[in-house]
Amino acid sequence: MKEKVTYAVVDIETTGGNVASGDRMIQFGCVLIEDEKIVQQYATDINPLVSISKQIEQLTGITNQKVAHAPYFEDVATTIFNLLDGCIFVAHNIQFDYRFLSEEFVRCGLPPLSISGIDTVELAQILLPTEPSFRLNDLAAAFNFLHENPHQADSDAYVTAELFLMLKKKLKQLPLVTVEKLVELAYHCTMQTGQFFKDTLSEMYTERPPVPKQLIVKEGLALQQKTVDYEQRTHRVPVHYPVTNKEKEHLFQQKLTMRTPQIKMMDEVYDYFSEHKSEHFAIEAATGTGKTLGYLLPLAYLATPQEPVVISTYTTLLQKQLFEKDSRQLNEILPFTIQTAVLKSKRHYIHLAKFQEVLKDPVENQLDALLKMRTLTWLTETTTGDLDELNLTNYLQPFWDKIRHRGWVDTMQEDPFYEQDFYLFAQEKIKNASIIITNHAFLCHDLHRKEPMLPDVQKIVIDEAHHLADVATEASSEIFSHYRNQHLLRLVGKLAEEKSFLGRLNQLVPKNIGIQTSQLNLIEMSSLALEEELSLFFEELVTYCHIELTEAQKKQDQIDLQFVRSTSWSLELRKLTKKVLALLQDVTILGMEVTQQALAQRKQLTQRERHLMDDFFELMQTLEEQTAIFQHIFQNSEQNEVTWFSFKQKSPKNSFVIKRSRIDILYTGATLELNSAFTYFEKQLGEQPLRKLLLPTPYDYREQAKLWIPKELKPIKQLSKKQFAQMIVEYLEVLVRCSNENMMVLFNSHETLQAVYELLQQHSAFLGRELLAQGLSGSRDRMLKRFFHSAGGILLGADSFWEGVDLPGKSLRLIVVTRLPFESPDRPFTKARYQWLEREGINPFVADAVPKATIRLKQGLGRLIRSETDKGVLLVLDDRLVHTSYGQQMLTALPSEMTKEVISKEDLGRELPFFLKDEQ
Repeated sequence: MKEKVTYAVVDIETTGGNVASGDRMIQFGCVLIEDEKIVQQYATDINPLVSISKQIEQLTGITNQKVAHAPYFEDVATTIFNLLDGCIFVAHNIQFDYRFLSEEFVRCGLPPLSISGIDTVELAQILLPTEPSFRLNDLAAAFNFLHENPHQADSDAYVTAELFLMLKKKLKQLPLVTVEKLVELAYHCTMQTGQFFKDTLSEMYTERPPVPKQLIVKEGLALQQKTVDYEQRTHRVPVHYPVTNKEKEHLFQQKLTMRTPQIKMMDEVYDYFSEHKSEHFAIEAATGTGKTLGYLLPLAYLATPQEPVVISTYTTLLQKQLFEKDSRQLNEILPFTIQTAVLKSKRHYIHLAKFQEVLKDPVENQLDALLKMRTLTWLTETTTGDLDELNLTNYLQPFWDKIRHRGWVDTMQEDPFYEQDFYLFAQEKIKNASIIITNHAFLCHDLHRKEPMLPDVQKIVIDEAHHLADVATEASSEIFSHYRNQHLLRLVGKLAEEKSFLGRLNQLVPKNIGIQTSQLNLIEMSSLALEEELSLFFEELVTYCHIELTEAQKKQDQIDLQFVRSTSWSLELRKLTKKVLALLQDVTILGMEVTQQALAQRKQLTQRERHLMDDFFELMQTLEEQTAIFQHIFQNSEQNEVTWFSFKQKSPKNSFVIKRSRIDILYTGATLELNSAFTYFEKQLGEQPLRKLLLPTPYDYREQAKLWIPKELKPIKQLSKKQFAQMIVEYLEVLVRCSNENMMVLFNSHETLQAVYELLQQHSAFLGRELLAQGLSGSRDRMLKRFFHSAGGILLGADSFWEGVDLPGKSLRLIVVTRLPFESPDRPFTKARYQWLEREGINPFVADAVPKATIRLKQGLGRLIRSETDKGVLLVLDDRLVHTSYGQQMLTALPSEMTKEVISKEDLGRELPFFLKDEQ
């Protein structure tokens, strides 16, 4: 008879992380599981005999008073030790709980823990591959586990137990072939987590579950079956666009709220595309108009797979939202189904044949094993193969580079997964879609491709059109960096390095496919020489930059210096430029020769060897591109281009980047509408005539929003960086002392953001508040999810946080703008653009800087009011908004009925809770 297994799911709360330093336990919680059921619970407070800090009190809700009469750990240590004896220890982030508890037992004269342990964080990462966060709170919210007291041991232990049972059930639902592969890799998991996989596989062998119907097994990989949905236009009930409001109401059927500006937009879009006019159409839709459905609905009645519509939006995140949320919402109300498809480059997709080969490679480390296991589970779920589904924060791991799709150098039909290939499946979906969704970057890059990937279309919608100019600039930009090129050369490697490209190519020499050791020797010598010359070149560039820098620039950490050939460009630099270019050309020419020779004998190669040649070919193509960029920058530059050098003072050579961009395509309009007129956008686009539509806001800004500027503000230009950061913290303290609202703090500078974050962490007024900072607290998605679920959270954001954030209701009712959102005029690119505008007879501040800052401020306000019931306050910590003519101009562009007033610090603390009180 099989021995009964008992799992002890444990959580502890402590005064800190180190027993040896005097930290102690303040709470212990344990849930026992047998036969996949919770059979017992045990929890106790513990008197630590040391003071609990305010930070821990606010985090856990456990106070010094609460534990004052609780038992000491010495009193309950034996009870807990006996409770755990013979069990398998389970915890969320087991390394902390297991180690701390073991050290506490030793301190009390008991043996250290020696029982087996399983980590639910690791299990979740493997078995829930698409979750954006693996924090216990976030997983509880995602799977609707009741979690009444987060950061209290009894509640955390119970939720962890529920999570563990769900994960075990999920594992047993996977096909045997997948679990077998997981077991092979699980040896590398934390503690005895791997044994859990083995034990579950043994149970599955006994039960022998069939392969789920939705899966197929191909070449040892279990995959979701995929089918392309075709539109049956000829057979569907004839429908016409709902012209009248009554028809639209019937269509919406209480599922969606009808808004007058949205109806106006729908009709205008339908008429415009029906009339086939040659003029372009610009629409400014205020936040809350429902603009996405405003153009999607009429397009659904006009688009067909034969004549599709392309919709381009700003980011891949908005692209995902359009596809997963908005198009699904559209299909729920339509009397027919419209097929939509996402258009992305190959590199977004997994290449199954390459993943299969990578699985055969020896496991390099624990992370490598976890990524392979996570991908195996994901393949049983995904129908797209889009790596973005994995919500990764770091795509720089070599593993992802090995398995991402790059296409085929020759015959794709020879790929063993040809019929299951995700990229080809995505292309097939695009051929049969009426609406194709892409992003601005893809759209702009596609214009430069020899073979465009976008179909030939007559109808295109540019959503978030004010970003198109900047994205077009970025798409035309070229970068040559020390780090990137050194990385490429390290990939080329040496003949003696088995894992390098040269080492692996050398193993093909005996196959007589045209590759000679002498050729590889030449590549190696040229590559090593190039590595050395590049290092010298960038050292000289750093010296050159330090000569050119002003005294003020020398004090900055981040350096951006516009490159203009001058007498400072030394003879040594000229020589090094020629040497680097010659060696770059040598490596790429020799590498391409080897590639062509091997590919001519492709039939003699195994699948793995073909992938090797494909990857080496792509590496040589990348080096060719870098060679062309280097030559263009230092030998063939043009008048309408700007080149600048960027680096950090702490590590100048390794961070050194040379960037080149065109100026003449930049100025196509930072925004569509400003002060109720499109002249700015119209003039810069050269659109004469341009059809225009300005849709009013559906919100009552008089009742719903206020804009406040503190009375006591000092002029920003009089403050040092340190004083500016301290001033921001000073006002944030006023806000947290009078309100427990979530607040978003928007910055122009990452440097200031980081300085404020560090000050907040040290300030007692912010203890217990969830502090989230862009670049420091995970991905944007993860931060927003944590912020949404927090109470009194503070999110510090820049760049993308100014827009595209949809947090309606109580989750966001307070936004702090730390500084008017002007671009830095000292950035070389901005400086070059302003010089170009001046040559054209245009005042750059009036025509470019102010309109761009105004639209950014409007976008910030747009994050605040997202529905008719929202209320919110926008606090601007920049007195220029009221004391300058351009500040007044910016205020005029904001909703006229919204209260805009200067307020004292004292009144701010009193008025804020009063204004928001009816929502609390």
